[in-house]
Amino acid sequence: MQADAVFSGGGIKGLAFAGAVKAAEEAGYTEWESLGGTSAGAIAAMALAVGYDGDGLKRLFESDFSKIEDIGGPLDVGVLANYFHHGITHGIALTKWIEDVLEQAPDRPDGHAPATFGDLKRTLKVVGSDIVHSRMVVFPDDAAEYLDNDGDPYTPETFPLATAVRISAGYPGFFPPIGLVDAATKTKGALVDGGITSSFPVFLFDDPNPQRPTWAFRLFGGEPPERPPVNPIKGLLWPIDMVKDVIDTAIDALDDFELQTFPDRVIGIPTGTVPTLDFSLSQAQKDFLYSSGYDAAKTFFGAAPKAINRFGKSAL
Repeated sequence: MQADAVFSGGGIKGLAFAGAVKAAEEAGYTEWESLGGTSAGAIAAMALAVGYDGDGLKRLFESDFSKIEDIGGPLDVGVLANYFHHGITHGIALTKWIEDVLEQAPDRPDGHAPATFGDLKRTLKVVGSDIVHSRMVVFPDDAAEYLDNDGDPYTPETFPLATAVRISAGYPGFFPPIGLVDAATKTKGALVDGGITSSFPVFLFDDPNPQRPTWAFRLFGGEPPERPPVNPIKGLLWPIDMVKDVIDTAIDALDDFELQTFPDRVIGIPTGTVPTLDFSLSQAQKDFLYSSGYDAAKTFFGAAPKAINRFGKSAL
């Protein structure tokens, strides 16, 4: 069966998506046509858009992500450079990993790895945030808002996949922002994690006359309903804790609204106490995330959901 899919943000916890997609495949949904997401969800959506399946997602999200945390050592002059580039890490390793995912893509137009949105045979949309220009951006739709290296506005077809996903996955303050130049003002933006503006863009493919159901995969901390996430503000680095908690609270409040409004198409996946930015997950944590995603989706599809969208319509 064909379907569209939207994936929420969730940092390092994206392995849960692999379990959920595997369960969706077992329920018959093996052809994903339109895919969208934010942050970790953008990575999952991109991978499915270039031909990976549930098993392929599992291999990707079981990677050694400790290498992505490229902060550098105490004698690394780049550590100071990171600070002035508005990030704790270099961000280079994350970009390289995304490029490697594309390089190994199962779907290869004309025998080459997909590099731009124009190379895709499926629809892909990923969400970012431009905090300098105070707006949400959806790529490739908003590509023309920015200039390419030749000073011309991007087109949706020519915008680089790796850049879009790197923007969406760039947790602010941890990874340095991407500085694309705004086409209207000619000023450099600061493009970061889409979770700031829409961590759960369930609306991306809504249509008054839907052709396919949209299944929305949402990660959330804690265990429903009695164990919400606990993120204390403490120690000398309390400003960092506070900023993270402000962002997470704003994101979760919007996500909760979406979940209550569209419960019949949202697969809620509890991620327990696994931290968003822990890049050295234990095997037990990885097993938990995968099983949590699989079990949540298995239960969801077993209840024969109708995928009613915001127009009150369903393709089922």
